[in-house]
Amino acid sequence: MATMAASMKGQTPELKRYLRSNKLPDIYEALLTGLAVMCPGDPLQFILDKLRCLKENGIDELNWDMFVEEHMRPPNKIITESNLDFIFNLDDESMIPTPEMYATAYGHYNMSLKNMCFSAWMQYYLHKKKKKQAMEKKMNRAALHHAHRILRVHLNVWRDWLRYRKGCQAMAYHKLKRIYFVSVGIVLFREWRAVAKRNKDQREYFERLERGENVDDEETFGQGDGDAQDKLSGQLGIELAVKVFSFLDIADLARCACVCRSWKVIAYHSSLWNRLDFSKVRNRVTDTVTTKLLSKCRPYLIHLSMRGCSQLHSSTFMAVSECRNLQDLNLSECKGLDDESLKLVVKGCKIILYLNLSHTHITDASLRTISKYCHNVQFLSLGYCKKFSDRGLQYLSAGKCSKKLEYLDLSGCLQITPDGFKSLSHGCTMLQTLILNEFPTLNDDCMIAIAAKCTKIHTLSILGSPLLTDETFKRLANNRHLRKLRVEGNQRMSDLSLKAIGKNCTDLEHLYLADCQRLTDVSLKAIANCTKLVVCNIADVVQITNTGVQNLAEGSCAGSLRELNLTNCIRVGDMAMFNIRKFKNMVYLSVCFCEHISEKSGIELLGQLHALVSLDISGCNCSDEGLSSLGKYNNHLRDVTLSECADITDLGLQKFTQQCKDIERLDLSHCKLLTDGAIKNLAFCCRYLTSLNLAGCKLITNLSIQYLSGVCHHLHTLDISGCIIITDKALKYLRKGCKKLKYLTMLYCKGITKHAAMKMMRHVPALKYSDDEIPIYYGYK
Repeated sequence: MATMAASMKGQTPELKRYLRSNKLPDIYEALLTGLAVMCPGDPLQFILDKLRCLKENGIDELNWDMFVEEHMRPPNKIITESNLDFIFNLDDESMIPTPEMYATAYGHYNMSLKNMCFSAWMQYYLHKKKKKQAMEKKMNRAALHHAHRILRVHLNVWRDWLRYRKGCQAMAYHKLKRIYFVSVGIVLFREWRAVAKRNKDQREYFERLERGENVDDEETFGQGDGDAQDKLSGQLGIELAVKVFSFLDIADLARCACVCRSWKVIAYHSSLWNRLDFSKVRNRVTDTVTTKLLSKCRPYLIHLSMRGCSQLHSSTFMAVSECRNLQDLNLSECKGLDDESLKLVVKGCKIILYLNLSHTHITDASLRTISKYCHNVQFLSLGYCKKFSDRGLQYLSAGKCSKKLEYLDLSGCLQITPDGFKSLSHGCTMLQTLILNEFPTLNDDCMIAIAAKCTKIHTLSILGSPLLTDETFKRLANNRHLRKLRVEGNQRMSDLSLKAIGKNCTDLEHLYLADCQRLTDVSLKAIANCTKLVVCNIADVVQITNTGVQNLAEGSCAGSLRELNLTNCIRVGDMAMFNIRKFKNMVYLSVCFCEHISEKSGIELLGQLHALVSLDISGCNCSDEGLSSLGKYNNHLRDVTLSECADITDLGLQKFTQQCKDIERLDLSHCKLLTDGAIKNLAFCCRYLTSLNLAGCKLITNLSIQYLSGVCHHLHTLDISGCIIITDKALKYLRKGCKKLKYLTMLYCKGITKHAAMKMMRHVPALKYSDDEIPIYYGYK
């Protein structure tokens, strides 16, 4: 076809007109269509047959698909007219360029030029951009290099300056170090000189006492410095001075404010008045004093205690209601408190978190008031409040505070029935601490109701509740949150309870099971795997033996146990003391009246508990040898009770006090062989003694009191009951030497007159005195 088209281009116009007039292209189209569709076996013969047919019939009815059978005719033409025109070159006249074609060609050419120029410009722009970026990188590197050079220069200058400063500091440090050591040496020398002088004066003081010289009018040993200076306002800063004043009570602060202006400024510092405690002056405080103090410190008062202030009335409670920031309020034992006064207080103090109303006369109306106004209260004590009923607990459980209440004390509230506990358990489901001491009517129904709903209780105290059985403790143990349990005098509780507690309550920390007679060694074995157990008190549980203590020592709690009370566990002996040595962190131990503990095999082993600070071996078989061994192996003891150790003499106590010079509390009651010589050694060695019990020591005289008053100026508790030789003269020594004495017991002291005791009451806040006949259990003949 291409050859035919090329050959037709050179033909004359007349030939082209002839071909068109005789429809040669149409015939060509019909033949090609027939050949393409019919695909005959002999194409040449097919063409000859169709040409004969055209010759016979003529070309008037010529059509492009006339040579295709009816059922094979295609819907569209196979050969287009443009192709025919191209083959036969019949459109030469139409191929002459028109102005539009020239415009199109010019536009196409122009666009090609533009594209070529744009491509060239784009390449030029990209090249310039790449070059610019490369230059910027070089400039950035140059700037960074320049900055590093500047930093290096400054670093060298700073390094030289640092070396110079370190050299200066080293020189200054050496100078200060030398000054420090010289100063420490001076201080040590002065202190050594003071101690040596004090020891010398003390020996001379004791020697004069032994020679019987009159030293009544002389100053007691070590009382005065001879220099009265105000170091609080002078040398100390205001913060340290306020810290010192924070340890004083209200009465002492009032006295300090009268000393001088500087002390008055310190005494009225706001941080000292965010806590008021009127309980220490309960017998003297009045409405006038309280209202005046509360009006001054009400903006920053947070903690307020009026425990035992029986002389306060409505005016005081009105002043309390104006303390809007009050969070902690203790109104225990306030006889003037009634429902109206409490309503006035809680309406004003709406952010109270801790509220103590124990031993008051509140009724159901007060509990309704608390539930209405105290939305945030978390601590509530209603112990020994006899006038409210189950309805009051119903009000409390229905109030908004019920979901925040975590601590509740209902000790001694015998009027509460199981219905009241059910109401309480339905409302106060967030309780964590529940105190139900001295509740002899408490039964399983009450506690089962609490255990069913209050599943977050971790501290429970039910001292004096003999009706509770194993069922209660099993229900409580199922909650698995119990950490502190206190039970006393329960004869229905058995080993089954402790098995449940030991199995479920793995976080148990404090266990108090005094006088629970049905418990055996199985109970101690059950709780031995409580890895967090800190306190274990099984006093008066007579069925506990050495095996039980061994089970406890071999359990997981051996590393955490710090306090163990085996008082009156009469079956515990030396083997238990051997196992107790495994408690490496034991701080407090009581083996009172454990008669099977021997002196050599038992008491000496206790000295190997190096962490032990407090020890009670009252009524044990302890003599001078055991006491000496105890002090020899453990000189860290601070609190020791040796009551009724009848074999202890002056020699044993002397050796013990020489080894344990830091002892603070000592009980020597009913050690009848002790004399003034033992007290002399005690006073000479243990100057920081704070509490001493000499009750029943019948050989103690005024000379012992003179020894104590001359040296032990930190003594605040003293018991000389039954010391029949002591006279009024001893009280004179105490007044002069023991200025910090707060508790003095003088029962059955016939040598002390009532007049002298009344005079002593002005110097000692808590004094007990009687001149009655000595009881038989003192053992005096």
